[in-house]
Amino acid sequence: MEGPSGNYRPRTAGQRSGQPGSADNGVRDWQKNTWYGPAPLNTNPFDEPEDAPELREFRSENVNERVGDFWAPQQTGSHPVRPGTGTGTATKAKKPAARGKHRTLKALAGVVVTVLAVVLILRFAVFTVRNIRVTGNSGVPAEEVIRSSGIRTGDNILTLNEKNVEQRITSDYRLQYRYMDRQLPDTVVLAVREREPCCWLIYCGIMYVMDKNRMVLYESEDPAQRPANLVEIKGLEVRSNTMTGQYIILGNDVQQSVFSELFLEMKVLNCTDQIAEADISNTDSILLATRDGYTAGLGGRENLHAKLRSLLLVQEELKKLDKTGGTINVSNPESPIYTP
Repeated sequence: MEGPSGNYRPRTAGQRSGQPGSADNGVRDWQKNTWYGPAPLNTNPFDEPEDAPELREFRSENVNERVGDFWAPQQTGSHPVRPGTGTGTATKAKKPAARGKHRTLKALAGVVVTVLAVVLILRFAVFTVRNIRVTGNSGVPAEEVIRSSGIRTGDNILTLNEKNVEQRITSDYRLQYRYMDRQLPDTVVLAVREREPCCWLIYCGIMYVMDKNRMVLYESEDPAQRPANLVEIKGLEVRSNTMTGQYIILGNDVQQSVFSELFLEMKVLNCTDQIAEADISNTDSILLATRDGYTAGLGGRENLHAKLRSLLLVQEELKKLDKTGGTINVSNPESPIYTP
């Protein structure tokens, strides 16, 4: 590049390429090109021009040296942003952590899916009820017991609620619940006990057959249906609840207690089928009639077990002696008295 001494002629203010310029066209002095020589070396291009002092406040003496607050590193989050790098450095620093977090989430999602798959397999393929067995029933068909329990094939064997099963079974007045046995992986055993009729009574011309807890198992107005192997109970003060499936309520609490104790002891001694009648109208003088024709006086409700056992032993001895009929007083079971 040549200076003014060569062929170079600088363009003056107001000139355009290819046009001579003779006028300033309103150009101010500081806007005119006043340089007529080669570019000076090692000079600061931002030195203050003498003809434009008003630009001082917009210029920096330290631009070339890159010093000052402008060039200081800026902090963005936990990653410093250095000059010339912008925010790219911080973004690149975060990428590995983001990829690690993504891999962790994928691993967790895989574990959840696996667990759900195992649970579904166990629920619908392995621990599913396929067989239901019933024990303890005789008169009530097994299908009716299963229907009463509410258990169906296809149910999950692990989630069966035993309390609900018990409530549903006992809602059938003919059944008593004992237990439920889960035989993994697919079998359920229901153990029940049927209510056993033990006595009957005539009330308002209707026969009611009851169990030892005074629950009415069935009723009939036909005298021919009176069961020959059950005890006819007499003298009960019936108050209410004479419908099938209900517990007959007695008006006398003592009589109610004597009824329960008497039939419980008969069942324990397995002698219910040997007693034809039981009269408890007077709880201080309980009377029984055996099927062999003997009348037994038990006295009060005390020591019913011993009194019944004494009656059975005396009756067997009398039969050996060919004595039939008569009265056996066992109010004192250790000293029974026989009257022909």
